[in-house]
Amino acid sequence: MATTKNSNRRGGKKNLWVLMNSHAFARWCVCSPFSRVRGFLSRLNHGESAPQRAMDHQARTAAIILAAGTSSRMGEAGNKLLLPLHNRPVLAHVIEAVLGSQARPIILVLGHQAEEVKARIQADLRESALEIVENADYAQGQSTSMKAGLRALLASHAGQHLTSVIFLLGDQPMITSAMIDRLIALREQTGRPIVLPLYGGQRGNPVVFSLDLVPELLQVSGDEGGRSIIQRHLQEVATLEMGEEAANFDVDTWGAYLQVQAAWQQKMLE
Repeated sequence: MATTKNSNRRGGKKNLWVLMNSHAFARWCVCSPFSRVRGFLSRLNHGESAPQRAMDHQARTAAIILAAGTSSRMGEAGNKLLLPLHNRPVLAHVIEAVLGSQARPIILVLGHQAEEVKARIQADLRESALEIVENADYAQGQSTSMKAGLRALLASHAGQHLTSVIFLLGDQPMITSAMIDRLIALREQTGRPIVLPLYGGQRGNPVVFSLDLVPELLQVSGDEGGRSIIQRHLQEVATLEMGEEAANFDVDTWGAYLQVQAAWQQKMLE
């Protein structure tokens, strides 16, 4: 018995050396919270089986980024998702935050000026974790993008061990990877079907929905998003105070864009 134990430990150390020298592992370390990396290495070094490790670290929450709108309230300024913020398009900051989170897979739903948007975020589109879906019905409201993203998710990733999905808005560039992960963690801890953030006590985005609610989400219409689903299940909602009201800023209007720019400059000074 002692020989088997020592053999397992030696095998674990060998596997650890091989894994630590892989490009994929290096990227995972960069994108993951330190505590998660440390726990993973500890279990690997103590001889935990590969199937168990894979199950423990398999993503259970997908992400859908809604970026198909017409920017009708922006007026002559054009597509709000492509407005510059710290030398990059607004949408690029949202994509970066999601790529840095534990959410996988990631679906980006485009619609209005889809080809121009893709051309402006080429660097982010090289990420294999990012799948693009084009919503031909984008002019009919945000609900059509939600449904397009959900259908793509169910069609391509039905075999994965997913339990929930987080919806993010493409015009909220102040959202961070850590915020996304905190919402996902609360969903896993509480098992509540809906998890949403509070900013100074006010509900905001992004929102996590259990996949059990997909039939209801596929019934929404117009530009309401998931508000009616939240209202229907209000007693089952878990909330998390983020404490950073600027993270909920969007870029719907020119005035809102200037507000986001000011908040970003303040963030850079901190």
